[in-house]
Amino acid sequence: MPRLLDPAVLQADIEAAREHFQLGRPMTSLRRLKAIRSRIERTDDDRTELRRLVARIMVSQASAHYEVTGDLQAALDLLTDAEKVASTAGGPGDVAPIRGQRGLLLLRSGMTSQAMVALDDAAAVMADADLSDQTFILLNRGVLHLERGHLDLAEQDFARCLEVATRAGDEVRRSAARHNLGYLDFLAGRIPRALAMIEEAATPHPVAMLDRARVLREAGLTGDADRILEQAASTYAEARLVQELAETELLRAECALVERDAQDARALAASAMRRFARRGNVRWRRRAELLMLRCERFAADEKEHRPRRTALRAVGARAAALAEQCRAEQRRDLARTADLLAAECRLLAGDPLDGPLPQLRTGDTLQTRLHLREVRALAAMAAGEHARAAGEVRRGLGELGAYQHSFGSLDLRTASAVHGASLAGVGLEVALESGSPAAVLHLVEQARAVSTRLPEVRPPRDERTAKLLTELRQVEEESRALEGDPVAVERLEQLRDRAAHLQRSIRARAWEVEGDDGSATAAPRLTEVREAARGAGVAFVTYARSRGRWVAVCVCGRRSEVHDVASMAEVGDLVRRVRADLDALAMPLLPPPLRATVRQSLDRSLQRLDALLVAPLRLGDKGLTISCSGDLMFLPWGLLPGRLGVPTVVTPSAATWLRGRGRRRPATPRVAAVAGPDLRCAEAEAAMVARTWTGASALSAGEATVAATHSALVTADLLHVAAHGRHRQDNPLFSAVRLVDGQLYAYEVDPAAGLAGCVVLSACEAGLTTLRPGDESLGLSHVLLQLGTRSVIAGVARVGDDVSARLMRGVHRAMARGTDAASALAEAQRENVTDGAVPAFVCFGDTW
Repeated sequence: MPRLLDPAVLQADIEAAREHFQLGRPMTSLRRLKAIRSRIERTDDDRTELRRLVARIMVSQASAHYEVTGDLQAALDLLTDAEKVASTAGGPGDVAPIRGQRGLLLLRSGMTSQAMVALDDAAAVMADADLSDQTFILLNRGVLHLERGHLDLAEQDFARCLEVATRAGDEVRRSAARHNLGYLDFLAGRIPRALAMIEEAATPHPVAMLDRARVLREAGLTGDADRILEQAASTYAEARLVQELAETELLRAECALVERDAQDARALAASAMRRFARRGNVRWRRRAELLMLRCERFAADEKEHRPRRTALRAVGARAAALAEQCRAEQRRDLARTADLLAAECRLLAGDPLDGPLPQLRTGDTLQTRLHLREVRALAAMAAGEHARAAGEVRRGLGELGAYQHSFGSLDLRTASAVHGASLAGVGLEVALESGSPAAVLHLVEQARAVSTRLPEVRPPRDERTAKLLTELRQVEEESRALEGDPVAVERLEQLRDRAAHLQRSIRARAWEVEGDDGSATAAPRLTEVREAARGAGVAFVTYARSRGRWVAVCVCGRRSEVHDVASMAEVGDLVRRVRADLDALAMPLLPPPLRATVRQSLDRSLQRLDALLVAPLRLGDKGLTISCSGDLMFLPWGLLPGRLGVPTVVTPSAATWLRGRGRRRPATPRVAAVAGPDLRCAEAEAAMVARTWTGASALSAGEATVAATHSALVTADLLHVAAHGRHRQDNPLFSAVRLVDGQLYAYEVDPAAGLAGCVVLSACEAGLTTLRPGDESLGLSHVLLQLGTRSVIAGVARVGDDVSARLMRGVHRAMARGTDAASALAEAQRENVTDGAVPAFVCFGDTW
C-alpha cells in the first residue's frame, strides 16, 4: 500500500518556506522548497491534490532561484514545467499564479513588454484562482502599469486588488494595495495624499520601504528617506536580494546628491550600476549611468577653472551619447534628462548648444521643468541676454512656489525648497553679473524661504492627532526617566521605537493637509525693503551664497550695495568654532586656565567674523536686520565686537521681517511667564518677570503644564518661557520645551486663536534650527515666526542658568520701560558679557 502524505501538513510546510522568502531569506526558502518537493516525488502517492502542490512549489522555487542565482532562464524553465503539471492536475485557477509569477520575474528583469503579456494572460484565467493569487496578479500588473506610465490602468488594478484583499480578509495585500495607490498619487503629483497613504500603509517589507523612501525624497525629505534606505539595504544585503539592493543604492545616491555629497553619491551609483550589469538589467543600468554622470557634473564644480571646463565637456559628451542609447532603447524619459544634462555641461563649459533650446512638454515632472529652466537661463546668459535669463529663473521659481503651495504642512513646504536650489544658484549668478543690488536682493528673496510668503499653515486639530501627541509626551517622559538605568536598556529601546512610530504617524497626518486656495505674496523688492528699513531706523543686509563665497546686499539709508564678503569655508569653520567655545564656556566646572584659553579662542573667532561679515558694510553703530541662511543662522550676531550693545535682528527672509512690521506692540501688553522643571533658576526667573510687568502672571511648579503654557501662548502679548529646550536636528517640528507634564512641541503650536507677539525662550538651544538642503530653516523659533509670532528671543548655544537669568532680568526691565526687544537684548548683552559669561541669544524675526 503506497505511503500517503498529508496535504494539510505539506501546505503548512510550503507556507513556512514561502515566509522565509517574504522575510528576505531566499536561500533558506529555496532549500526548504526543494526538500518538500523531493519528499512528495519520492512517494508513490500520485493524487491530483499533491501534483497541484508540486506545481505551486515549483512556482515558489522559480522566484527563490532567481533571487539567489540571478538566472532568469532557469527560473522561467521551472515555471514552464510548473504550468505543464498544473494544466494536467488542475484548471485555469492553478495556471493563473504561474503566469503571474512569470510576469513578475520578467518585470524584475526589465523585460516589461513580455511581462505585460504574461500578466494579462494570468488575469484572463484568474477568476477561479484563490483570492490571494488574484491579489498577487493585480498588484504586479498594477506596478507594471505604473512603470509604463499608465496611471489610470494601474489605479483600476490596485483598487480591484484592495477590494479582493478586503473580501479575503488579507490585511497584508490590503496594505500593499493602499501603499501602491499612494505611490500612484506620488507619480500623479499628488504628493500630500501620497505621503499620507504610504505612511498609513507603512510596513517593514523592504520593497514597501523603498517606495516610501522614493516619495519622501520627492518631497525633499532626503534625511528621512536615507534612514529608511539604510535599513532596507541592510535587509537586502543579508538576504542577497541583488536587484532591490541595487535600487536602494541608487536611491541613496540620489539623496546624497541632493545633499551635495557628490563623492558618496558617485560611489553608491557605481555600486548599483555594477549590480545591474551583473544581472543583465539594462533598463536599470541606464538609470545608474545617468546618475553617475550627474555626480561627475557636480564634482566638476570643485575643480579649478580650466580643469573644470575640461571635465564638464567630458561629462557632456558622455551624457549626449547616453541620450542616444536611451532613445534607441525607447527610454525617452531618460533620454530627455540626459539631453538636458549634456546641454547644461556644454553651456557651463562655455560652448554653444548644438541645436535649438529645449522646450517644456506636457507631463514634465517638476524636476525636469526646473532643470529645463536652468538650461534655458544658462543659454540666455551665454548670449548676453540677462533679462531673458532672469525671466527663466523667475518662472521656474514660480513653478516651485506653486508646488510648495500644494502642501498644508510647514514640514513639507520647507523640505521641498531643495528642488529649486540649483536654479536659484543660476539666478543669483545672473543677478550678480548685472551688478544691481535690487536684482540680487529680489532673486535671493524669491528663492529663499518661499514658505514664509505662503498662507500660514494650520496643524490638523483632530482627536486622533491629540491622542497621538499625548501618548508621545508620555513615552518621551518615561524614556527620560529611564536614561542611564542599566537595568532598563531593553525597555528604553522599546520606548524609543514607539516614540519614532508616533512621530511618523503625527507627521503623516500633517502631510495629508493640502494647501489652500491662497497664493504666495510677491517677493519683496529693494524699494520696499529700503522704505521699511528707513522707517525702522536700521540697516538691512541679506547674505547669500554663490560659488563658494558669501555675498551681501546692504541697504543703509539711501545706499544700496553688493559686497563680496568672505569664503564660505572660512566662515563655516569660524561659526563652528564659536559654537563649540560657547558650549564649553557654559560648563560650570570648566577649570579656570582652560576657561581662559577657550575665551581667547572665542574672542579671536568673533573678531575675525566681524571683520569678514560686518566691517566691510560700514554700518557704524546703526541698528541692523539680517536676512541669512546656512551657517550664519547659528551665529550669535550680537556678540560680534562691532555689534555688542547695538540692536541686531536675524530673520529668515525679508518677507518674514516685513510681515512683522505691521504688528504693533500694545501700550499695556499682557505678559505671562512659565517656569519648567529641573531648571535651577526657572521659578525665580518667572517670578522676576511677573514682578517687572504690571499685571503679569507666572506659572511655576505644578501649574506649568502643556495646556496652560499653550493657553498662555495664544492669550498673552509677551510670553517668557524658562524651561529646558530641545532641538531635534532629525525632526525639527518635534523640537520642544519641557514642562511639568511633558514636552510642548513646535508641531502642536496652533495659531488659530492668535499667538503672542513676542516669545522669549531662555532655555539653551531653543533658537537652533535645522538647515535643509533647499536653504530653508526649521526649528522651534522659526515655527513660531511662520505661525504668526513677530519676535522670538532665543539662545543659539548653551548658556548657564545663572547667566541666562541675569540677562533676562535686564531684558525685561528695559522692555517694561518701553524699550523694544532687540534694543533691550543688546543692552542686556553688553552689560552681562564678562570673562565668565557669554549670553549667546538672538532676536529673531523682528523687534517688538
